Amino acid sequence: MVDTSQLYKNFAHINALVHQTLPGGFGMGGGSRYQHGIQSWAVTGKSADDAWYSYYMVEIDSILFTSVDGTFKLHEYNYDCHLVDPTGLIVPTTELIAVTPDTTQGSTSYTTSMSESFSASGGFFGADPTATIGGSVTFGHSVSRSIPDIGINNRSITSDGQNASWTLQVAGEAPAQHAAMEFTAQMLFRVPTKPGPQPNYGVKLEFNSQVFDDDENGTGYHDRTVTMMMPQLGTTRLVEWGDRGMYCVPKPEIIKLITPVVP
Repeated sequence: MVDTSQLYKNFAHINALVHQTLPGGFGMGGGSRYQHGIQSWAVTGKSADDAWYSYYMVEIDSILFTSVDGTFKLHEYNYDCHLVDPTGLIVPTTELIAVTPDTTQGSTSYTTSMSESFSASGGFFGADPTATIGGSVTFGHSVSRSIPDIGINNRSITSDGQNASWTLQVAGEAPAQHAAMEFTAQMLFRVPTKPGPQPNYGVKLEFNSQVFDDDENGTGYHDRTVTMMMPQLGTTRLVEWGDRGMYCVPKPEIIKLITPVVP
């Protein structure tokens, strides 16, 4: 496993550390473990048309390990991230104005590279990930990751323009089939705002892994695996994918974001 003290040593502000697990048995090996470190920064500012907005930069740094055994294979990971209000509902006025990483094509590595500038008047929290010039703020934080035999599909553009979404497609020979992998994603949301107290927004993380039995001898092995896992699932759901595959869906997590102050 990756040394998490090294993974996070340069990160200024950890807002939350989320741990998720899956039970093992038969094709799911000895149990799966996922760790998501979420950090966020927020600032208020005026746009060119003199309208006020609150900006929320969110970074998710994950260590992912899905235990597969026998003829089972890890097929993909899926991320869907939403800005939500205190009741957990998606904020309808949200705009996703920047997101990284982009879709990869045959690459063995990627670098998150976000650089978005806007006028800012205050309300910044956490250690500063920006360069400030006059009254302008630029969000920016670069992280590089190695992804041998893994394809990244950035689904954010094809959704509703409000949510940050990725699918990580894992090749059958990828090292991630039997070892941990790291994934870092960044997103910058903005919502219209007014002077006065601000809502306590959060980011809702919906994450799942997809596995399947890569054998051609019927569904028995898959069925025995599901039967063994079911009593130990807790709040995790198994969603069937064909007759020999499944999505393993942990309970969505809502992480409270830092709230900026409108001057």
